[in-house]
Amino acid sequence: MTRTLSARELASETDGSVEVIDWLTRIGILQTRTPQTYTFGDAFRVKMILSLLGAGFTHEDIEAAVASAGLDLRHVDRYVILEPNERSARTFAEFARSLGPRAPDVLPGIYQLLGLAEPDPASHLPVDEETLLRDLLHVWSLADTDDTPSRAARLLGDGTRTVVAGWADLLNERIAGPARDRWLRKEVSAFPPEVADAAANLYMLLPRFVPWLIQRYIEQIVTSGIADSFEDVLASRGLAPAPPPAGPPAVAFVDISDYTTVTEQRGDDVAVRIATALQRHAERAAADRHGRVVKLLGDGAMMEFREVSSAVEASIDLVRTMTATLGVAAHAGVHAGPVIERDRDLFGSTVNLAARVSSAAGPGEVLVTEVVTRLMDADTVRFEEIDPTELKGVSQPLRLFRVAGS
Repeated sequence: MTRTLSARELASETDGSVEVIDWLTRIGILQTRTPQTYTFGDAFRVKMILSLLGAGFTHEDIEAAVASAGLDLRHVDRYVILEPNERSARTFAEFARSLGPRAPDVLPGIYQLLGLAEPDPASHLPVDEETLLRDLLHVWSLADTDDTPSRAARLLGDGTRTVVAGWADLLNERIAGPARDRWLRKEVSAFPPEVADAAANLYMLLPRFVPWLIQRYIEQIVTSGIADSFEDVLASRGLAPAPPPAGPPAVAFVDISDYTTVTEQRGDDVAVRIATALQRHAERAAADRHGRVVKLLGDGAMMEFREVSSAVEASIDLVRTMTATLGVAAHAGVHAGPVIERDRDLFGSTVNLAARVSSAAGPGEVLVTEVVTRLMDADTVRFEEIDPTELKGVSQPLRLFRVAGS
């Protein structure tokens, strides 16, 4: 059953005032369900209007938009996918203290890393929000460093925000934005209801999709994890010989050559399509060779592979694909060595040197370090040594090798 709120409760829920609630009810933005009761959809509407007021629009501007421009926020009810529980009897400060001596310092930072405003110490959180925060600290309590819950919160916040904001941006770019432009130009008499339906359906689809996708990811991680460690388990119990030590990981950077010139000559829209294609092809090239795209760099991609040969083959593939499918030149650099992995990103001198090697490559070239050539099967790829090359941040000219034919 949907909870209802009094005007005072609605004001508290939205950091507004009873006067604002009364005004919005009077002009028709809010409509009481029963005498003097509101819903959490109304809380959403109040926050939207408070955002307009905070941006400098006046009460008169909003009233004119309701009367003459058809401002109607009734569809916002469909954006409420989770109604908060009842408020806790204790304040946020009291709740934080109940979680231990470090929690009052940790929790505000966790809110920031999740991309949310830090609660006022005197405010009262919804009970389910308290439960989530308590469980977050508990599940990471066995970690040997105090910053682990904060790192977990940043990963959660970044990933979730990327999905929600990315879908919203895509909706605005491809559906809602063009429809709004037609409405503003008065090509249509009303904002198309099917577009409002699409927005609501999008926001309702996300929470249905996420548990399914998380389950699939858990299956991938757990099943690959047991395969990766099973040989070590057998060896530790004397049931099989010890596996040979794994070679160092390889890092590859693939970049669009003369990207600035491409942008100037072909325009920003084409440049965006090229960058999007690079992402798509990089994901395929990495996945086909059991690697991953670590991150995208606008005009380039950084990839990691367990095997050096996979890094070189993926780089060759990606450079050739960009030329064949889009008519743009790309270049790549590959190096192998120890890396520091933290929160799905890579750090260390191996990463830095791979990036420098890529920057030394010309259009269509794939350059590698001497380490890569020593770890590669000579029958797989042929290399040609080039003149010793000075690289930024490297004290001595470095021996580099070009993939033959690149």
